[in-house]
Amino acid sequence: MPSVSVILPTFNRCGLIASSLDSLLNQSYPIAEILVVDDGSTDDTEAVVAAFGDKVRYIRRENGGKNAAINTGLGHAEGDLIWIMDDDDLAPVDALERLVAPFIADPSTAISYGALQKFREDPGTGAMRFERTHPYPFEDERSFFVHVMEDCFITGQPCVLVRRSCYDAIFPLPEDKVISEDYAVLLLLARRWPAKRVEGVTLFQRQHDGPRGPANIRYAADTRNARWSAADTELLRELLPYVTMGELVSRPASSEPGDALGRRQAYFQKATIAARKKLWPDALRAVRDGVRQAPDAPLGAMDQLILGRMLGCRYGLDELIAEPGILNELSSALAGLGARREAIACIATPLPYLLRCQLAEGDLRRTLCLLRIYWRLTGWRQGSWRLISKASQKIFE
Repeated sequence: MPSVSVILPTFNRCGLIASSLDSLLNQSYPIAEILVVDDGSTDDTEAVVAAFGDKVRYIRRENGGKNAAINTGLGHAEGDLIWIMDDDDLAPVDALERLVAPFIADPSTAISYGALQKFREDPGTGAMRFERTHPYPFEDERSFFVHVMEDCFITGQPCVLVRRSCYDAIFPLPEDKVISEDYAVLLLLARRWPAKRVEGVTLFQRQHDGPRGPANIRYAADTRNARWSAADTELLRELLPYVTMGELVSRPASSEPGDALGRRQAYFQKATIAARKKLWPDALRAVRDGVRQAPDAPLGAMDQLILGRMLGCRYGLDELIAEPGILNELSSALAGLGARREAIACIATPLPYLLRCQLAEGDLRRTLCLLRIYWRLTGWRQGSWRLISKASQKIFE
């Protein structure tokens, strides 16, 4: 049975960390050690942790950010597997049991991960109120690395269990990344090792209005999405130029696609990753490069899947609302493709769903903005026909 070390980095969360620790101590799979790394807290964190006695090991360091605290924890951890817990979240009682299962079944397993469920605590009763939580994307033939580049869909680091040797191989974790630092680490891991998804919820992720970040750049909860979006963009701006064509089609880094269709798929995948990270100049360039590879060949099933994910950024499409000319450039980039109309239809696939979401929320202004994006991309007549067709399907389902 593999041993598990838990590293819990914390900063000024004395009011929440006890609940996190209780959830760890109640796990159905035994934990070898729990290391709380206090990243220079100025509140009562030390006293709260001390109340747990020898069940928890407390390590204090000067404030340097989450990854710096995890690096400190890795220097002390002795387990075969490393589980990094957040100081404001809760682990379901069987979370670790679920995450360990793939390692027991297959000793070559490097990473496992499970789902999360968002919740808020009722201020009056303390009861957990579950909130809408988007499901993970469907698994397909593409690699874990490609999925993670497209989207940091595992938004809770405690959803992931990692073999200690993997952390050793990428040690030290990048301490200069203090926003989207979990994503920076996940990209490093995903590029080198596949991961196994487990069934069930492995994290209750607390939603609250407390501040985030290390001491020198604390930021409010209502600014987090804008900060995360900008940080995610920079991570892929740095990484994407060094990702090989082989990696883009889910092959070993040194294995380049030998045929034109494989190279086109790689460029389309690069375009989709760049677009979802709001790197539109890179996305448009990759689309043009892809079209040049195989302009007359029909789109394959994987091409369609990849293009259909291009407008799926978790942070919305505000840049297309502000600069609709980007869509004109996208249409022009596809001009030499024999299957151009089909490609545009694939790219537009998420927009009807987004329109329905905005209507359901009663946001008429954003609904109209998205409708204009849809029409600009597909053309008024073709786009309207498709919307009517989709609406009819919904009615008769």
